[in-house]
Amino acid sequence: MIRQASFVLVGLVSALLVAPPPASSQTTAPAASPSGAATRGRVTDISGGVVPGADVVVQTRDGQSVTVQTDGEGNFDTSTPALRVRVVSDGFEPAEVAVTGDGPVYVVLRPLNFADSVVVTATRGAERLPSAASATVITAAELNNMAAGALDDALRATPGFTLFRRSSSRVANPTTQGVTLRGVSGSGASRTLVLADGVPLNDPFGSWVYWNRVPQAAVDRVEVVRGATGDLYGAGALGGVIQVLTVRPSRSRARGTFEGGSHDTFRGSLFAAAEHNGWSATGAYEGVRTDGAFIVGSEVRGPADLKANSDYQTGFATVGRRRDNWHLTLRGAGYTEERGNGTKVQVNSTDWRQFSAEAGGLVGGGVLQAQTAASNQDYYQTFSFVAAGRATERLTFAQTIDTSHGMANAQWTRPMGRVTMIVGGDYRRTKSSQDELRYALVSGVNTASGPFVSGGTETVTAAYARASITATDALTLEVGARADHWNSEPINPADPTKNVNFVSPRGALAWRRGRFQVQASAYYANRTPSLNELHRRFAAGTAITNANPLLEPETLTGVEGGVLTQFARASIRATAFFNDLDGAIANVTLSQTPTQTVRQRQNSDSIRAKGVEFEIDSRLTQTLSVNGQVVFTSSHFRGSVATPVLAGNYVPQVPKVQGGFGITWADPRWFTAATQVRLSGEQFDDDLNTATFKLGAYAVWDASVSRAVVRGLNAFAAVENITDKEYDTARTPLRSIGWPRTLRAGVRVSWH
Repeated sequence: MIRQASFVLVGLVSALLVAPPPASSQTTAPAASPSGAATRGRVTDISGGVVPGADVVVQTRDGQSVTVQTDGEGNFDTSTPALRVRVVSDGFEPAEVAVTGDGPVYVVLRPLNFADSVVVTATRGAERLPSAASATVITAAELNNMAAGALDDALRATPGFTLFRRSSSRVANPTTQGVTLRGVSGSGASRTLVLADGVPLNDPFGSWVYWNRVPQAAVDRVEVVRGATGDLYGAGALGGVIQVLTVRPSRSRARGTFEGGSHDTFRGSLFAAAEHNGWSATGAYEGVRTDGAFIVGSEVRGPADLKANSDYQTGFATVGRRRDNWHLTLRGAGYTEERGNGTKVQVNSTDWRQFSAEAGGLVGGGVLQAQTAASNQDYYQTFSFVAAGRATERLTFAQTIDTSHGMANAQWTRPMGRVTMIVGGDYRRTKSSQDELRYALVSGVNTASGPFVSGGTETVTAAYARASITATDALTLEVGARADHWNSEPINPADPTKNVNFVSPRGALAWRRGRFQVQASAYYANRTPSLNELHRRFAAGTAITNANPLLEPETLTGVEGGVLTQFARASIRATAFFNDLDGAIANVTLSQTPTQTVRQRQNSDSIRAKGVEFEIDSRLTQTLSVNGQVVFTSSHFRGSVATPVLAGNYVPQVPKVQGGFGITWADPRWFTAATQVRLSGEQFDDDLNTATFKLGAYAVWDASVSRAVVRGLNAFAAVENITDKEYDTARTPLRSIGWPRTLRAGVRVSWH
């Protein structure tokens, strides 16, 4: 299959490079105009997608200016000759080009760099209000130019983003997909909140993330806010917030992606939206199947090992009504997946259904927003013992988890002179029941016992407020706090009930003058243990990690400060951070032998994570841009009371250095080409920093190329892990390896 895909990819790339530019016509590309006649052109983004509705300001030869808008194909046309053309569109940097000939004018719009981006997520609002936060925005065009085949792989290009395992979500067990930012780790639970249009993507039972729940074709942008934002989001946002925002139905449109490639991988992703007289509707669907790849190193692989395959389908549909100063949107969503976890016995499956509603309008001189969601999920997973030599295996235990979840949020935002107030409240309730069957050899027969029932009900109620103060034209201040009440009631009467109250304050400032901006913040935040940490055990290789119903919340105290500057066409940002996580929940080793390691989730003394992030984003020319980022992190256990054996050890799953860079060349007359390299330093896979559990450093190189073929149709090809680097993702103590070289080719279609 790899050889076949290679021929397909080489053939497609050759066709993209040697084929003539798309014919100049009103439907495929703007037509040329004679000297002194009309000025015509086309506006695209860096992935080659057209940009409709952009404002085009044409400076004419007689010193006047004319403003027009691009049509549904990104074309513009004026009846006067021009000297210069300036294009402005929401979410993009303004672009200006000189008109030097009689042919059509091609303009490439690039996303706003991090110096100018203002994110919705930082203020939990529907409007992009200024905020003193370290944030990164990845647009749909940038995602299209990345060769990464999954959203979590693309996010590894953002500063400090790590998962509990290094594995891609295409082959990883979903329970290992806990998100960490800035070295605040210790266990597999997410310490970062992940949202999709304001509704949590984190699993309500275990806090891990299903990255595939949002169809790729529906994604408008992804916002990453680093640093604790507990004053707005509460316990889930200890390390920050990631939000996937889908395309809003402001006009009728449709787009889709169809691709195939190595490992018998196929993807179809569709999105459509319609709007008429205040009514709107959207629909999205994505289906993926892959034979996957081996996840165990070739040196230890045996007959019991298979490729980790996966198949999933996901989708959503919305209907909305907007009238005068209010709006209402209803959404239904579903997701189902089947996975093989690398052996014949180890599998897992998920079935998830959700209904949500969002409403908003003008109330009391401000904007009131309300959102509610209810979901139900069935999760099943098996675990096994693989004999030495990996020739045989037997089932050891199987878990079935039924979870229902409900949430509601209401928030009121009002500007009052130089002060913008945000006031809101949250409510969440999660009920989970786990049935575990345990298997043991009885007279040579693998016999089940149970079910053993565990789980519980968790409720969170909270109120929060934040004031954003524009003290001067150069200085912005933020002060906020949130009060939470957490209650956790176990199914097992022998386990304790938890009732905890806590307050999470945050203060920040941003000062900007000319090309420089300085920002700083201090925060105190809390994270409550998930129902998974309290009640569910898991196994990986020969290591088993037990639950702990006695866990208490962990508390983060942190500060950060950064400076951002712009020189010519480059933006540069450096940010230093310092975090102390007291009572950090960690997977603590209780015993270790050559055949088995036993761990338990425990509140350790503390984790101290400090480091510095460097980012650069430069538009070298109208067609060429580069970006890069590197993070240096020191994350260690401290203290000698609760877990003295860990004092001074490196925190598992946190690399000392992490980073990457990318280069993009985009010219709509020819093609778009992009390449990315991401790298990670050494890290440990266990709390004791055992040499056999060390993961080596690695770097992965990807590349992609795309080209417009005809109106609304772009062809693309991509290669992940070009050098086929076999890098470590886990040690259990057997070595697990990452996603191998993958070749993909396909088309993107769009209609506006």
